[in-house]
This record gives sequence, structure tokens and C-alpha cells, in this order.
Amino acid sequence: MQLLSYAFIILWMICFALYYLVPVKWQRYVLLAAGVVFYTIGLKGIPFGLIFTGITTYACGLYLKKNLEAQKEAAAQCADKEAKKALRAAFAEKRKRVQILYVILNLGLLVFYKYAVVAVPFLQDTLHVRADFLGEIIMPLGISFYTLTAIGYMIDVGRENCAPETDFWHILLFLSYFPSVTQGPFNRYVPMKEQFDREHTFDDTRMLRGIQRFVWGAFKKLVIADRLGIFVDNVFAGDTAVTAGSVYFCAVIFYMLQLYTDFSGYIDMASGVSETFDIMLPENFKRPYFAKSVAEFWRRWHITLGTWFKDYVMFSFVMSGPGRKVGKACKKRWTRLGKHIVPVIGTMLVWFFTGIWHGRTISYMLWGVYYGIIMSASLILEPQYERMKSRLHIKDGKGYALFSMVRTWGIVFLADILIRSESMAQAGRILQAFFTRFHVRAVLSGTVTSYGLGKYDLLLLAAALLILLAVSVMEERGVDVRTYLASKPAPVKWLCYYSIVLLLLITGIYGGNYDTAAFMYQSF
Repeated sequence: MQLLSYAFIILWMICFALYYLVPVKWQRYVLLAAGVVFYTIGLKGIPFGLIFTGITTYACGLYLKKNLEAQKEAAAQCADKEAKKALRAAFAEKRKRVQILYVILNLGLLVFYKYAVVAVPFLQDTLHVRADFLGEIIMPLGISFYTLTAIGYMIDVGRENCAPETDFWHILLFLSYFPSVTQGPFNRYVPMKEQFDREHTFDDTRMLRGIQRFVWGAFKKLVIADRLGIFVDNVFAGDTAVTAGSVYFCAVIFYMLQLYTDFSGYIDMASGVSETFDIMLPENFKRPYFAKSVAEFWRRWHITLGTWFKDYVMFSFVMSGPGRKVGKACKKRWTRLGKHIVPVIGTMLVWFFTGIWHGRTISYMLWGVYYGIIMSASLILEPQYERMKSRLHIKDGKGYALFSMVRTWGIVFLADILIRSESMAQAGRILQAFFTRFHVRAVLSGTVTSYGLGKYDLLLLAAALLILLAVSVMEERGVDVRTYLASKPAPVKWLCYYSIVLLLLITGIYGGNYDTAAFMYQSF
């Protein structure tokens, strides 16, 4: 079920009405029922993967709870310090084994669904094993999101950062919360539970703000992202031997904008829907193209994913026994570089797994390694870079900020060529075209209109992107646009509201006979 489908809008309206009509204690069950309906219709069947993750998460949490309670009881009856230490270690080892089993089961299910199709050629051609049935397996919607969300919760329980949930339906609601179940953002259990448990009363201002954010997300998706996608798809489907490098340059720029407007558009819609229920989702985007470094870019892009990998992959490695041993040995052997070794290893691990998480091809793995190397190099060379700036008398003014942003765009540009190309060979040919046949006249002569977008579409895109830029600049300066518009006289604010809605209806859903494309992160 798409967030822009009639079915979703109807589900949202019904759920909204029931949510504020039922007693407070039943509100969470309205959301749970909506999540089950949403997911079942979207999957067109019983969500066995989600149910399996919910049951194993609930069971593992109960075991950890009982283990911790038993540890405290046993420790209270033990007076010897060494015996207490040994006791805690024994209980911790049991918890660790159960957690590892839990992670293996759920990650194993994710890997099976995600890589079943990729395994078919290997099994058939190399091992001569018939595996046609694997190609027919459909990956459950949002399995990457709810699996990692569940694992994050379980790690937090193991670290005693949150208490294990004893109500199965609360766990299932947390994993299946319908605005964010398919594409995120990644939620943390404690803040979500606090919001699910508190009293929610109807507020027309909050409802209006939620609808505003939903419409803004739909505008980004339908008016900008889907149109950009038409041009991008046609260019990358063309003959790389004849397509001008300048056209590929425009296509990659369009792809960068398409990724941002598509994914952030979804997050805006999900957050808007959630806001109408008085439940705030964590922010997942903070205008990443204003970033002045790659590290800052990824602190602004898919924020909850980056935080998840940092907290549960990098931190787990750095604080583990092997990580500490490696860190001490490196510091002892290399005075200057030694302190960077463990963070660099952690960074490379994070980005390797990030690449695997995003896609099933070698391109995504290399994409992850590419960013890992850049982030690691930045970490190690930052002191030298700052000294060079000082020697060259480079000041942190507007000019240098613009240079830093353009530099970041260039790094992201190269990475996006890698993941958008159909193969590594195509990526190589596109890079070659930049140097051998850039041909600026191919763009200036109007050739770009032969890739699915006419002059009307390009003008419309330009206007929509200017609106997006204006809003982004205001937000970057700390202005809440919704609050800003609400403070304006009624004719002004409603003119803005109706203009966006009309532009969305005329040029998005119905304009140009476009079909709404599926969200780009839908399959994760």
C-alpha cells in the first residue's frame, strides 16, 4: 500500500476518526490494527516475517528480563566480591548467547529474503542445484527497517538502556507502526513507548500541521522526484557509446535530487501522518546538500540509519574486548596514528554494512567502501588539513563554505554514479564520456528534451526546485516554515496552501499522464 494511494488515505481517515473517538487506553490498539491492515494489504498476504520478528523479539526480551532478575537475586545472596563478579560474568554470558542467537535468526531471515534472487545463478550455474523457486520469493515490505529496529531494541535491553517489554502487542505496535514500517525512520523503543502510552486528545492546529507536512512530502515526491526519475531512467537506459557526457552530468545531478526528494518526501509524509496522531517521529533529513563535508552530509542524510550503525555496530566494536586490545596495541606501537586505528576499522565496518544494507550488487559494496575510505581519511588527515588552511591563510567565510559544499557535492556525485549505473562497466563508460565527449552543446541545443521531459516539464521542475530551495534556506536559518506561514495574514497563508495543493494536483497526480512511481526505498 502506497502512502499516496486512495486505500492509504481511506485507512488514515478511518484510523484518525477512531483514534480520537475510543477511550485513551484503546488508542494504541487502533494504531496496531491500522498497522496490521496496512502491512497485510501491502504484502497481499499474512506478514509472516513481521510476526516472526515480533515473536522472537518478545521472547528474547522476556528471557533477558528473567535473566537479569535472577542475576540480581543471586548477587544479593552472595557476599564475596570475586564470587559476585564471576556470577555476573556467567549470567552475562548466557544473555550474550541468547542475543547472538536472536540476531542470527532475524538477520538470517533478512539475508535470505534480500539475497535469495542473487543466489539463483550461483546455485544453478556453479553448484548445479535447481533453485528456480528462490527467484519467486518476494521480499516483505520494509523488512530491513523493522529487523534493524528490533535488533536495536534488543541490544538496548541487553545494555540495560531500556526495560524489556512484557506486553507482546506493544512490541508488535512498535515494529508495525504503519506510517514508518516500510521506509523508516528507524525508531527507538523508549521514546516511542512514552508517546504510545500518554493521553492523546484532538487538536485542530496539530492536525493541520500534520496535513501540511504530508502535502509538502507529496509535492516533493510527485512534482519533483517522479519527473526527475523519468529523465534519469531514460538517460541511463540509453546507449553509453553515443550519449554525451554533459547529458550524463545532468542525469546524475537529477538523480541526486531525485534520491533526496523521493526519500525525504516519504519521511515528510510519514511524519505528517504520525503528527496527526500526536506522535512525533525522529527527523531523518536536515538539508544534507548544505553540508560542508562528507561526514556532515551523512549526519544530515538518513540520520536514524547512521545513528543506528554508529550505536550498534561501531560502538559495539570499539567497546568490545578485541576492539580494546587492538586499540591498546596500536597506541603502543604507533604514537600518532595508533589512536585512529580502531575508529577507522569501526568506520570501515559501518560503511561496508551500510553498502550491503542498501543493495545486493558489488556496486553498493564498493559504494560503502568508497565512503568508508573517505571518512577514514578525513578522520586521520583533519589535523594536517587544518594546518594547511592556517598556512595558506584560508578563513572560514562564505566563500570557503561554498567551496566546501561544492567539494562535498562532487564526492557524492561520484558515489551516485556508482549506485545508479546498471553495472560497473556502465559506470566506467559514463566517467569516460565526461572526458572524451562532454559536448555542452548537447544540453544547450535542447537535446535533453528527447529523454522524456518537454520544455513545460523542465520549466515546472525549475519552479518546483526554486520553491524547495527557498524553503530549505529558511529552514537552514532556523525558521519553521509552517509556523512562519501560520503567523501571516489569512489571505497570504491560504494562498500559499492552495498554491501548493493546486500545483500538486495539476502537475503531480494528473499532470503529464504520469503514474506515481514506487518509493525508492520501498524494497529495503
